[in-house]
Amino acid sequence: MRIAFPTLFVAFLILATAGCARSHRSAEEAEHEVLSTDDARIQARTHGDTQVLGRIYADDYTLITAEGALRTKEDQINEIRAGQLQFKPVETLEKSVRLYDNAAIVLARERSTIIRNGQDIGGDFRVNRVYVKRDGQWQLVLTHATRVAP
Repeated sequence: MRIAFPTLFVAFLILATAGCARSHRSAEEAEHEVLSTDDARIQARTHGDTQVLGRIYADDYTLITAEGALRTKEDQINEIRAGQLQFKPVETLEKSVRLYDNAAIVLARERSTIIRNGQDIGGDFRVNRVYVKRDGQWQLVLTHATRVAP
């Protein structure tokens, strides 16, 4: 049996469109998952929920502060648990996600109040957060913050 070119072409278009729609849908789902995880991280920080943060922060998590200091998951969790580090609700001014297979970068501009040892170290920041999907869950592996000049 011979298939006519138009029929074959239409079948190809249907399959290609279905693949693109599925790929677009998975990208949207991944973006939603990353943003949901990032929002859960913000809420957990605000409420001092170190259990949730312990799941979201990867064991090899690194924070590069606006001052250029390096902080680890253990540093963050221990300081929050001890009450030395507190976060007020964040005002998100901009936020976008870039997806790369099992990695995602959240680019954000945020105003936040961060209290470390009684001193407000918060402000207006540009923040990049790198998430990696491990065992079906998005985990934060890197945060880099830069203070926005007044």
